[in-house]
Amino acid sequence: MNTRRRAISLIASLAFAGFAFAAKPDKTAVPAVPPGQAQVVFLRHSVVGAKANTLVYETTSGQPKVVGIIPNNRKLVVNVPPGDHVFMIGNLPTCDFLRASVLADKRYYVVVVSRWPDGFTLRPVRNGEQQQGGYIFKSEEFSDQLKYTTLAGRAPDSYVKSEMKNAETYYPGKWQQWQSKSGEQKAMLTLKPEDAES
Repeated sequence: MNTRRRAISLIASLAFAGFAFAAKPDKTAVPAVPPGQAQVVFLRHSVVGAKANTLVYETTSGQPKVVGIIPNNRKLVVNVPPGDHVFMIGNLPTCDFLRASVLADKRYYVVVVSRWPDGFTLRPVRNGEQQQGGYIFKSEEFSDQLKYTTLAGRAPDSYVKSEMKNAETYYPGKWQQWQSKSGEQKAMLTLKPEDAES
C-alpha cells in the first residue's frame, strides 16, 4: 500500500512540476498587439554603455511623458494609438528623438543604439535593403536583438521623478535643436507606416 501511495505521490509531483514548467512565461516573447492600437518595440542589446539605464519618453504632445525604462539586453513594448508620435531617449541633457507614423494593428521595432560618450539614439527597423546606420528585419543583427533581449520591467518611481525634472528643463531646447537636422538625418530617425513587421 505504501508503495502504491509513493507511486501516486511521485506521479502527482511530476505532473505538477511539468505544469509549472509549461506555465513558465517566455520573457523574450512580445505580447500581441492590442486591437485598434499600434505597437512599438524598443530593443537594446549592446556592449557599448551596457551598464547605463535610460528612459524612453513620448513627447508627441510637447510635454515629455515616460513610457518605460530600457536597461541593456531588454525589450520595451509600447502600445500607442495609430497616427503620428515622437519618442525621446536619453539621460538628459543628452538625448535624441525619433518620429513615428504608425498604423493600427501593426507592430514596429526600433533599436536603441548606444553612442559613447554621448548617450543613445534610436534607429527604425525597416523592410527592404540595408542602409548605412540602419537595421532591417532579415538581418542577423535584428535577429540577435530579438533573441538576446527580455521584457523590460517597470522604472523605479524615484528614478522617473529625478529624470522628469531634467526632461522638463532640457526638452524644449533639445527638440528645437533636433529640428535643425537635415532632411536626410530626420529621415533616418523616422519610423514609417511601411516599416511594420510583415
